Amino acid sequence: MRKIFSVFIIFILEICFLYSSDKFIFTQLKYNGNWDPYPYVYIDVLELISITTSIKVEKERKVVDLNSNSLKEDLASKPFVILLGDDEIKIPYENILVLRDYVICGGTIFIEDTSELYYSKFDTSIREILKIMFPEHRLKKTTINSVLMRSFYLIRSVNGRVAMFNYLEYIEYEGRPAVIYSRNNIISCWARDRFGKFIHSCIPAGEQQRFNAQKLFLNIIIYSLCGTYKLDKVHQPFIEEKLKR
Repeated sequence: MRKIFSVFIIFILEICFLYSSDKFIFTQLKYNGNWDPYPYVYIDVLELISITTSIKVEKERKVVDLNSNSLKEDLASKPFVILLGDDEIKIPYENILVLRDYVICGGTIFIEDTSELYYSKFDTSIREILKIMFPEHRLKKTTINSVLMRSFYLIRSVNGRVAMFNYLEYIEYEGRPAVIYSRNNIISCWARDRFGKFIHSCIPAGEQQRFNAQKLFLNIIIYSLCGTYKLDKVHQPFIEEKLKR
């Protein structure tokens, strides 16, 4: 028992030490299936982060294979990772446990069902994976008071390319949304063609909906990097006044 505990402590220290990278790296999880429906959105995401915040970014994205035997090491320096899909996804049991340890050590996972279906194979498989990953926790739903709605921009509604669900789901670990799940296809709001025009229209509210979805995604990223500072009491009067307006 003591040996197992020591190994676990060493693992935590290794992960947390390596999290001290000075640049944000857009990290996407790869698996056997449609893991990369929007391969170039990271470029615009990183550019907007650079323009609107003081966060330094790595210009190239990092791809991490969920089936890799080195998953633990590959995740070690990445505080935020993205998992996309529209069909059934399978992850080896031992690597689901690696993802659990990653979250416990402070990592954040953003998952998006890009199928735009109320009932999808991706959704079914993700919920089963999350039950294995955190059997002691259930998915919760965000409200307007959620930290994800105010970590950088003040957001009043949840949507993406589509507005199927007016909330994000998340698994809370030690008081923070650690696994965040979207089914509104937020990521596709960033996709452009080679001429720089947006590929996908946003339904039903058009470009304002796109802008709000993009701001929500930035909130999620910035929260994963900066924590709950916007919930500090010094910010509350300002935030509440803005929300009233």
